[in-house]
Amino acid sequence: MKMRNLWLSGLAALTALIGGVTVAQAATMPEGLPIKPYFQVGTFTGATNSATVINDSTAGSQTQAVQLTDAANQLGTIWANEDGYYFDLKQDQKASMWMYFDDKGDQAGDGMAFVLQNDGDKYAAVSRTALTNKPAVGETMGVWGSPDNYTTLQSSVVSDQAIKNSWALEFDSFVNDQPFSSNVQNSTDFDLYVPNVSSQDTEKPHIASQYPNKSATYSRRYYGGQYYTLMLHKGIIQTPLSDGAWHHLTLQYKAPASYPGTGEMKYTFNDKDPETGAAIPTTAAMTQTLDIDTATVDPENTGQAMWGFTGSTGQSFETNQVVFEQIPGLVDASATAKIYDRTEDNVEIPNSAAIMGGDRLRLDYNLTYNSGRKPWDSIDAKIQIPTNVTVNSGTVTYADGTQETVDLSGYKAGSSELDYVLKKSLFTGSNPTATISLNATAANPSSQTVVAPTTSKFSAPLGIASADMVGFQIAHSDVDLSAALTSDSSVSVLPGKTTTVTGTATLKGASDNAQFTLHPTLNDQDIATSDFDSTKQSDGSYTGNFSYQPLASDLKTGLNTLNLYVSDASGNSSANISVLINVAGILSYDHVPSQISFTDTALNGTGQMIPREGDWALRVNDARGTGSTWELTAQMTKPMTSTTTPSATLAGTIMYKSTATATPTVIGTDSAVPVATHTSTSDDDTTDATNWDSDAGMLLHVNSSAVNGTYQGEITWNLANAPE
Repeated sequence: MKMRNLWLSGLAALTALIGGVTVAQAATMPEGLPIKPYFQVGTFTGATNSATVINDSTAGSQTQAVQLTDAANQLGTIWANEDGYYFDLKQDQKASMWMYFDDKGDQAGDGMAFVLQNDGDKYAAVSRTALTNKPAVGETMGVWGSPDNYTTLQSSVVSDQAIKNSWALEFDSFVNDQPFSSNVQNSTDFDLYVPNVSSQDTEKPHIASQYPNKSATYSRRYYGGQYYTLMLHKGIIQTPLSDGAWHHLTLQYKAPASYPGTGEMKYTFNDKDPETGAAIPTTAAMTQTLDIDTATVDPENTGQAMWGFTGSTGQSFETNQVVFEQIPGLVDASATAKIYDRTEDNVEIPNSAAIMGGDRLRLDYNLTYNSGRKPWDSIDAKIQIPTNVTVNSGTVTYADGTQETVDLSGYKAGSSELDYVLKKSLFTGSNPTATISLNATAANPSSQTVVAPTTSKFSAPLGIASADMVGFQIAHSDVDLSAALTSDSSVSVLPGKTTTVTGTATLKGASDNAQFTLHPTLNDQDIATSDFDSTKQSDGSYTGNFSYQPLASDLKTGLNTLNLYVSDASGNSSANISVLINVAGILSYDHVPSQISFTDTALNGTGQMIPREGDWALRVNDARGTGSTWELTAQMTKPMTSTTTPSATLAGTIMYKSTATATPTVIGTDSAVPVATHTSTSDDDTTDATNWDSDAGMLLHVNSSAVNGTYQGEITWNLANAPE
């Protein structure tokens, strides 16, 4: 952190909310969250704030990054909005992010810091010089105390200049260990190694943490009639920073059992591959766990803290950027991936294990909402499919018991990625988890083939999680196992009934085989397997006959898909064979009004057409499948007769008009008149047959000779199949 005290003088203050600019990035920016709404540029006075939010230059990307500096002589602070995105010190929190420090090597300066604070200046919080009260840069990074008072022994003259009530995790790309004798005016001694006082691990680029506003964080040393300052770093991780790569950081905060109290912060660096996003096993040297005294960060015991980043440059500089996968308190989510060999009784495939070519597989991706203030919604599953594996079908099963089918319309066999957006949100309570299960088939390559591990991402506007799936091997199968139907591939059954599917299996190229196993899947749900014997034929092959009858209770109304394949005792398997089973539903009334009426009308001595009133909704349910048709007819079975003079009938008729301008048809007692027809658009279709316009459908026509009175009649409806 090269110290340059004087460059800030006279610069204008910036107090605006964040703007967004697009920049080209030397290293490919990892996928991250859109974050512009969550942050506000610091509003400190006395200098220009260089912090902003930038957009990924990749076309179509939603990723945004916090950028603190990108040129010489800059100071940047940026804070998460206090109201909605505070750091909750009473609850466990997690943050996951990518950090970029440019590629300046030992010419970089000066670094950045992640900061928790309850400074009274809030968004304007920044470290300041003791002598001029200007925002302090260099080794302070805008958060640590400024050591520009050289005449006082007490370390409080440094700590009092820091951001108040704070804890900071610094990413120090420049080592401030210049000899005090030749650098009095530059105050560059925070990282100086003094035996038995400070740490030698700070003599290279490093990560470390401390309380900026506590005097115990600093040690004042005397030389030549003046004082210089060492910073007593904690939790040091020594690592290259400005090397042109993106580095992943995971922060995990564990809240104290009672508040206020002592929490715990674990930070892990370089725990993901920047190219693939795959988890990297980290050594102890890349992880530190430290106590967090909440009374120091939150002396008023509010249970909250503002959080954000600070950073600075001098004549030497670097671009400092942060891309978020998960923001503290917003959504804490995680994902895991496992692969199972369905041919081998659903055994989990361990890392680097070998399976047989042609085996049926199940790829499971388990998503978990751990905590947060917002639901994890609009989750876009970008699943990386292992090579030599083809997905056949998929389902999503939620914790609340609901299930949905994965849409494979955009997926092609052999594709390396399957993209699917989950239809439901995950949140604490009734629906914290979802499992994406993909049924797939392994290829049968000509020789043993290594399948590399894959990393899939589950991206949403409020959080990104990734899951790593192990690699494995596929062994070539020299045998040929096939299956064929001896019954029809498409059948229809009545509700409550089932069908029997029969077929034969043939195995060629095997030296022996004791048994075949039939694997049925009905509507993407695995059904219990069954074994059947095989017989050796004169040509050396083995054949066996199978019979399978699905339970009637497992069949849904409409079209059902039954997939079958056969495996042998050695783990070889056949291709799928499919049977379509159509369960014909019934045509029925869903709702029929018990009484219908026409509008009360005053007779005027002329003929009138009287409209309907009240409930005329007659709903028809057709569960016979998409494309089935029906017709509704109406017939008068009792004429309209006076309720006071039983022998008097109404001088008029009930008419039907298909449209307002159509010629009316009399609804009489001689024959039924068609009043509605429909073709079903789904396997379970419900339609209001009498949903006519007000001047169409059934209407009552009264003649000019009609006599005042109340009249009643009877209409009989008839619902029947209609010719297609």
